[in-house]
Amino acid sequence: MKEPSLREVSRSVADLLRKEEIATLATIDDDGSPSASTMHIASDGLSVYMHTFTYNRKYTEMLKDPRVSYTVAHLSSYEERFQVYSLQVKGRATLLTDAAEIGRAVQVSTEQFPWLADTSMYDNVKTPEDHSQQVFFRIDPISALWADNRVRLLWRMILDFAPDGSGVTAMRPYDVVVGRRTA
Repeated sequence: MKEPSLREVSRSVADLLRKEEIATLATIDDDGSPSASTMHIASDGLSVYMHTFTYNRKYTEMLKDPRVSYTVAHLSSYEERFQVYSLQVKGRATLLTDAAEIGRAVQVSTEQFPWLADTSMYDNVKTPEDHSQQVFFRIDPISALWADNRVRLLWRMILDFAPDGSGVTAMRPYDVVVGRRTA
């Protein structure tokens, strides 16, 4: 595969977020240590929604420090290692308090994952002011590492995003950014 353009990488990132259901979310605990959780995600462009409960550790940690990171990947097996692609995002978590955006998060989630239609998982999601135990966070990307073995083994780029997370604004070779080679 030839080196993809910024536009092609943006499209691939959005496709991965729309296709994959599981991500690992890292939050920061009280002493500054990372805490990781496996989460369902639903994408709305390049931002993702994550559902959680108010009695969970990650809820409290994201309220105290909205800086988060998550990783999502398309992995099959060792035999398909040249088809692996993944995204490691540094982002900002925002608790959804607007009923319309909560409705959007539920809509995006049920469109992305049809199995939700057979559950009552989101039937009781309300605004936090309504003392709901179920809440949604939106995570807007700030920067990311995009790795795509379909281009070539260990092909990686650092991505920068618009301030509102709506688009990829720049793409830089990972090896140049970390100082392993020059441009």
